Amino acid sequence: MKTIKKHATIVTGGGRGIGRSISTRMARDTAVIVVGRTENDLLATCAEIHKNGGVAYHFVADISKKESSSKIVAFVEEKKLQVTNLICNASIAKSGPTETFDTDLWDDTFQTNVSGHLYLIQSCLKHMLYAKSGAICIMSSIAGVKGYSHTAAYSASKHALVGLAKSLALEYGKHGIVIVPICPGFVESEMTIRSIQSYMQRTGCSQEEAYTKIAAVNPQKRIIPATEVAEMVAFVCSGTVPSLSGNPIILSGGE
Repeated sequence: MKTIKKHATIVTGGGRGIGRSISTRMARDTAVIVVGRTENDLLATCAEIHKNGGVAYHFVADISKKESSSKIVAFVEEKKLQVTNLICNASIAKSGPTETFDTDLWDDTFQTNVSGHLYLIQSCLKHMLYAKSGAICIMSSIAGVKGYSHTAAYSASKHALVGLAKSLALEYGKHGIVIVPICPGFVESEMTIRSIQSYMQRTGCSQEEAYTKIAAVNPQKRIIPATEVAEMVAFVCSGTVPSLSGNPIILSGGE
């Protein structure tokens, strides 16, 4: 641990959407380890960071596999970096009537959205406990504080993340570690695109009508830019307001 020199932020699901916005924003402040399953996406994110003068490395991993967590942290250590921030962003979301979805969907959703991040949090905590500081942003969702039809597995997993963050905040706040669950409404992302497409299939409406309907779920009647989520993550990681720890931050415009 004494050879560690620079601060690093790990971003899971960092190759696209919200994760890419978070990665590029955090690269202004630290080195970034961009984690995900699709190497081309990770390389594209790293290229964008490098173009803007930042430091980034990519690591191909499926966080739902327990062994991935220790490999990710070992990679950070090989680069002589310290895990200062962990952004638990990777997520899967499949929708459909609860009475018809296969229970494997439930298991897969929890394995990626909840268990996979727990494994990585456990692996990163040794760095943060050593430094007596650090930030863990757990990307939940507005679906983590309220229910939505046709998304039982996703919503339940996001509720679980809020509970996990609250418990971790109580356990590790005294060690200088800030843990915050962030709960955005509909954000500009591939997940929202899939929600629009799913709504079109269910209702037979046009893409424009579906977009308007989805946007209307957010109180400001707009789909939130991913950059707004990234700015909130950067604020949490700045450590300027440690009393945020454990408190869900809802980014929806008034939910």
